[in-house]
Amino acid sequence: MRVTIFIFLVTIFQAKALTSIAQKITINEKNVSLKEIFNDIKTQGNFDVFYSSSLIDPASKVSVNVQQGSVEDVLNEALANLPLTYSISDKVIVITRKKALPPAPVSAAAAADTVVSGTVVDAKIKESIPGATVSIKQRKGLVITDKDGHFMLNARTGDSILVSFVGYKPKSVAVKNVKTRLLIVLEEAVSNLNEVTINGLFTRKNTTYTGTASTFNQEELLKGGSQNVIQSLTALDPSIVLVPNNTLGSNPNALPQLQVRGQNGLPDLTGGSVANDPNQPLFILDGFETTLQKVVDLDIYRVASVTLLKDAASKAIYGSKAANGVVVIETIKPKPGQVRLTYNLTGGLSAPDLSSYHLTNAFEKLQAEVNAGVYTSTSPTNQYNLATEYNTYLKNAQSGVNTYWLSKPLQNGINQRHSFMFEGGDDRLVYGVQLSYNNNSGVMKGSARNTFGGAINLSYRFKGLNISNVLTLTSNKASNSPWGDFSTYAAMNPYLPYFDANGNILKQINTVLTPPAGSPNLTSSPVYNPAYNSTLSSFDVSKYTDITNNTSVDWAITPAFRVIAKFSITAQNNGSDTYKAADDTYFTSAVYQTSTGVYRKGYYIKGNGTINNWTSNAVANYTKKLGKSTAALNGGYEVSSMSSAGSSFSVEGFPNPMLTLPSQGLQYMLNTTPTSSESTVRSLGLFASGNYAFAEKYLFDGTYRASESSQFGSNNRWGQFWSLGVGWNLHYEDFLKNVHFLDLLKLRATTGFTGSQGFSAYQSVGTYGYYLNSNYQNATGAYLLSLANPDLAWQRLQENNYGVDFGFLKKISGYFNYYVKTTNGLLTDITLPPSAGFTTYKANLGIVQNVGFDFNVRYMIYNDPKKRNYFNVFATVAHNTNTLKQISAALQAYNNSTAASLSNATATVLNPTVVVNKPKILLKEGQSMNAIYAVRSLGIDPATGKEVYRKLDGSVTTTWSADDLTVVGDNLPKINTDFGFSLAQSGVIVNAIFNYQTGGQIYNQTLVDKVENANIYNNVDIRVLTQRWTKPGDISFFKNIADQTQTQVTSRFVENNRILTASSLQLQYELDRIKAIKRLGFTRFRLGLQTSNLFVISSVEQERGTSYPFAREVAFTLNANF
Repeated sequence: MRVTIFIFLVTIFQAKALTSIAQKITINEKNVSLKEIFNDIKTQGNFDVFYSSSLIDPASKVSVNVQQGSVEDVLNEALANLPLTYSISDKVIVITRKKALPPAPVSAAAAADTVVSGTVVDAKIKESIPGATVSIKQRKGLVITDKDGHFMLNARTGDSILVSFVGYKPKSVAVKNVKTRLLIVLEEAVSNLNEVTINGLFTRKNTTYTGTASTFNQEELLKGGSQNVIQSLTALDPSIVLVPNNTLGSNPNALPQLQVRGQNGLPDLTGGSVANDPNQPLFILDGFETTLQKVVDLDIYRVASVTLLKDAASKAIYGSKAANGVVVIETIKPKPGQVRLTYNLTGGLSAPDLSSYHLTNAFEKLQAEVNAGVYTSTSPTNQYNLATEYNTYLKNAQSGVNTYWLSKPLQNGINQRHSFMFEGGDDRLVYGVQLSYNNNSGVMKGSARNTFGGAINLSYRFKGLNISNVLTLTSNKASNSPWGDFSTYAAMNPYLPYFDANGNILKQINTVLTPPAGSPNLTSSPVYNPAYNSTLSSFDVSKYTDITNNTSVDWAITPAFRVIAKFSITAQNNGSDTYKAADDTYFTSAVYQTSTGVYRKGYYIKGNGTINNWTSNAVANYTKKLGKSTAALNGGYEVSSMSSAGSSFSVEGFPNPMLTLPSQGLQYMLNTTPTSSESTVRSLGLFASGNYAFAEKYLFDGTYRASESSQFGSNNRWGQFWSLGVGWNLHYEDFLKNVHFLDLLKLRATTGFTGSQGFSAYQSVGTYGYYLNSNYQNATGAYLLSLANPDLAWQRLQENNYGVDFGFLKKISGYFNYYVKTTNGLLTDITLPPSAGFTTYKANLGIVQNVGFDFNVRYMIYNDPKKRNYFNVFATVAHNTNTLKQISAALQAYNNSTAASLSNATATVLNPTVVVNKPKILLKEGQSMNAIYAVRSLGIDPATGKEVYRKLDGSVTTTWSADDLTVVGDNLPKINTDFGFSLAQSGVIVNAIFNYQTGGQIYNQTLVDKVENANIYNNVDIRVLTQRWTKPGDISFFKNIADQTQTQVTSRFVENNRILTASSLQLQYELDRIKAIKRLGFTRFRLGLQTSNLFVISSVEQERGTSYPFAREVAFTLNANF
């Protein structure tokens, strides 16, 4: 990282230094015109020479003889006998008349003109604008600013100079003093993203828009972290929730699960992939649908803005795909002007967060085993063997063996992200090249995610026509850790050694004596070191390469009417390779020790896939203002095709660890054959949208979309979706105009229908499989895989939103929204009679309702734009509850079978034939989909160490029954809030964002798995030693330590869940305030430090990141524009 920074700075400084060295010029001319001398200066010295033609006599000749001299030497000699003088500023030479000499005879009009010079710059980035048009009002002629934004033209005092450039607001400047050099600052045509709402197809002016959306520009996103767009968005707006995953932690290769304003569809009860998540929002990237994976891998420094569309009025334009919310991402478009280089570096250190683990050390674990009776037996032989085993472990502990197994597979990950952009152009052709590299090492050894991205952006403008093309390449490689699942290390006992006598990682550490169920005899079982597998040649990697080309044509036919047409095509190749060497501890099970099983050791699983998508859309926009009325109409179409195909096979039998190619395996894996899959979804959408405002007080929005999709039944191909919205800008009313502290008061109300379709491509059609192992008279037979449902349709979401936007004293601003969302036609399973050959099929039955609000307030305590100093605080609060209004008979049957599975009282900790100690998802009418079902507990009986339950009829019992399951909590927090502040003073910038959640409950699985149901032969939580019931009279939260039956789900482990997270903390310094840095050519130069999830404070003590740990990240940042 330090080498990268050094090379970058040296390159920039050297380039600047070279251009600053005085140019040596050689000129030997006799009797030539001044124009020829000036051309020589331009050619050799790279100077621009400005002068009025009236100053130069074409008949005048000069002679110059300068050898390796400066430009001053040349000019002094050339102008020695002429009434002219010069000035030099930043490679620009201005020729003027000597004041002491009378003016040359010219016309009266010209005599009043004087050369006026100036520079045109961008208001935001303070960079010069080349190619801008400069003219004088009501006079002919114009000039164009040069590559440094400079211009010179003849003007007189009182003239008005008009400057214009594509993408900027025209500006008129009066000439007050012709001797003063002008600095003209142009503002972008839309200088503030908060002034408009971008929905991916067109934009709406916020002052007259009734929809509900949140927009964040790049600067705001970076305040939420620089890891990826999703991390930043969830840190800034609690309306979009990152569903906690306590298992996968900070695994860089795990996709997040997201929800916007609650769950609209049933949860996946089969453990399916995130890609088919029925509650995942729609992602739009530069006007086209994209995947969650591409958004996660997108370089955040390429992002210009992200808009979260929340209500029907804002998202109905996407019709059948918009029910779960829409995330609209716009990438940075190159700007015209001089060549600009932008470089961003984030160098981070990720440290595993193990603060939630409280495991025993070697002596504590031995004492816990003694308390649990592990080394006690009624058989003298068994007692001798157990005592011998105990003494061995005790000797290990006394000799210093106290292995901290949690640290073995972990590392402090070194992460680096580089982003580079090269852009420039004029008012016709604009170009930009973007490159990025992201290396996320993760905190488990061998895990990593490497992403390389590149984009070429070209844009051509001619009058009202703008044609742009963006070619994007993304290449990704993901590696999973060869060290295995982190939970296996948390289970290892600390008194066991890690290395052998020679310092090598042990494979088999020892054997352990355990009593089998129902037998007094002891069984000797080997204990293997999970770290040994990391020494083998095993690997688990996946790759993809994505190429996307987006073409856009924007034609402003008239100032009021424009047409935008876009076309996108994507080709992606995927691949995955998983190889497990034959010596892996996975192959120590009995099935691989038989005469045939030994040849099955080692396997290779290979997968390949392709994705080919294309989308075309076009929108016509018409805007008209008549008196106090303003109307905007939009209409268009969208057609798309999304196809994917994949295949995979598994090979086993790799006796030599050096043989790592699939072709070197012995056979296909037992009971498997190569598999393949294919999916094609085609859709068509027609849409129209209108917006009307009268005097910008009374507002109306309407949207309609008709969507057709191949995913749905032949009787329901088309879906109709619409929205209506009304608004009232009260602050424009006469009766509030004199309320000086009121800046904004807008009332909004919207209603409408959207749809969702997060399921497989062929859900509605009947599918068939073939009998590949048999035939009849040389013909292959087929069998039905799934039943068709020609009536299958979209889940329709009806949504009402009521909101108010407010602003006071030019310091306080915010909004409040209350919403009710009802999903009808919930996609669910329908139970069939056994005679049909299928137990269920998909149909539209079921209703779920979400009710909630979100509230935002921002207070600008101090703001000084000129000095770039400010201090503001903010808070955003979200609340949501969901209720199942109706379910199908199939779901009722699922509830019954799930509850029955929890009744297996014979399951023990050592032999968990059925897991009964974890709450199951039950979906019941009138209850939340996030409800926690358990039997109410009265605690542990001090006399017996057994749990006492309260039945639904109020009676007390010590027998657990599934009939007594009831709602004892809800995983969904009642309040989810993000809050923080931003402070900038004298170049020092501090940003802080925190998240606080309260009002929800959680089932503390750590207390069950690591304390009460802890397998005493594995390492356990320290509370096993200190808080378990051991003898009559003990007042304990936990049952008898000797009780090895699984604890069934009980309210005893339901706890109120309150969490405070330091989502993002940043400290930056603006070095570009320093004059020396500015002289080097930097328009922006920032250094900073930032952290992500620096701390998490929870009211619940539970282990976090069980399969892959959570991480804390501290990063160094460098941002430079040159």
